[in-house]
Amino acid sequence: MTRPRLAKPMLPWPTRSRADNEQARERTLRDATRLLTDGLCAVCRERDESERRWLGYFVTESHTDEGVRARLIAAAGFCPAHTRHLLADASLPWLMPQVHDAALTGGRPMLEQEHTRPAPCPACANGRAAEQRALATLLRALDQPAVFHAVLEAAVCLPHTAALAAQADLAQTVQMTTAACDRLAGPARDHEVVWLAGTDPDAPHRPAWHTGLDALLPRDTEYQQHSVLDRWDADAAMDCCPLCLAEHRTTHRFLTWAATATGRGQPAREETGLCPPHLHDLATIGGPNTAAVVQDNRDTWNRRLTRYQQLITARRTDRRDANAYLLAAPRCSACDARHAAGSRQAALLDAALLDPVRARTFEHSHGICLHHALTGPTLARRAYDILTARLALLRWEVDEVLRKQDWHTRYESHGDETTVTVRAPTLLDGRVYAGLPVPPAARPAPALTPNIGG
Repeated sequence: MTRPRLAKPMLPWPTRSRADNEQARERTLRDATRLLTDGLCAVCRERDESERRWLGYFVTESHTDEGVRARLIAAAGFCPAHTRHLLADASLPWLMPQVHDAALTGGRPMLEQEHTRPAPCPACANGRAAEQRALATLLRALDQPAVFHAVLEAAVCLPHTAALAAQADLAQTVQMTTAACDRLAGPARDHEVVWLAGTDPDAPHRPAWHTGLDALLPRDTEYQQHSVLDRWDADAAMDCCPLCLAEHRTTHRFLTWAATATGRGQPAREETGLCPPHLHDLATIGGPNTAAVVQDNRDTWNRRLTRYQQLITARRTDRRDANAYLLAAPRCSACDARHAAGSRQAALLDAALLDPVRARTFEHSHGICLHHALTGPTLARRAYDILTARLALLRWEVDEVLRKQDWHTRYESHGDETTVTVRAPTLLDGRVYAGLPVPPAARPAPALTPNIGG
């Protein structure tokens, strides 16, 4: 008779010693202090620096990594802000065709698959991960007086303060929201837009396109007096995506109006709610109403935080519902104007394509961009067919540029395909140039001589 095998005794789960816990707390405090000592906003800065480091490493090293390329293909390229960042570097013409190649490799098959949307921009995804790590670091260190006092003193922007408040314990949440309300109830301070909206590294690059959009506003006003088809013909004649053009032109008109309109025509308070990027753009445009619009957004935050305090202190309210209320994206009137303009322009495009004359003209125009084909409203089949043809030609140009980058083709002459670096964004994502055609200053002259020097 065999004796039953005795089970081995369960070993105790290893626990941290007091010294280990103290070291972990010191490390957390050190990390949190580092985040809070370099200016507003600690979390935004960690996110922005992470994105810059990711792009820097992409340029120097990881663009050849298959995993990174797979993420870029899944995203159909970079977002407009990070594409502009790369285009602004005059030393990167050799790299941009590879970026466009990834966008085409990922985006073209998506056109044939319904309800398929690009993945997030890999640089943005890396920044969001760093943002969440920074929030977690601060959250773990909120019980340290120095860290908590810095948060109360606005070392973190208002959106990230709200994110911390939604995860902190009740007493800390009440203190943070009360401090934020007190500041909102007082006069605006320096860098108020940064505190209200967080940092925006792309904001300094966007004003370069305001001049081009400003130039369109008088022409747009003039064409409003013409027939609908005349207005459509004027837009279709421009070498850019007509949907991007309509969206950015309308958004810029709205922000200019909000910043400068006076008298009975000036915006009402319910029309001045803006998302962070558009609040930055409004501050850049400037005008007599800018301070009032910023104040309206401060008041909106104040009401939201006050209501949130009422919800979390009410006994019958689930805090998860209160957090959802606090963290919900605020309504942005500029975004509403942009969406309406894009939808109306798409409807006009469908109507114009029913006219044989306009349809033939559209076949020879720029057409819509890949971004709108993948994420915008459903359009007539002909619009997608024309885009497919344009992308096929762009594919050839990108392949040609990549082929001629090889040392063994240095004897061949270079033509207009060399300008594909700056032309491709209008067809891949018209938002890169704020809906406008490629500016002449950004378009290099093609090299017509053989590439003898390599």
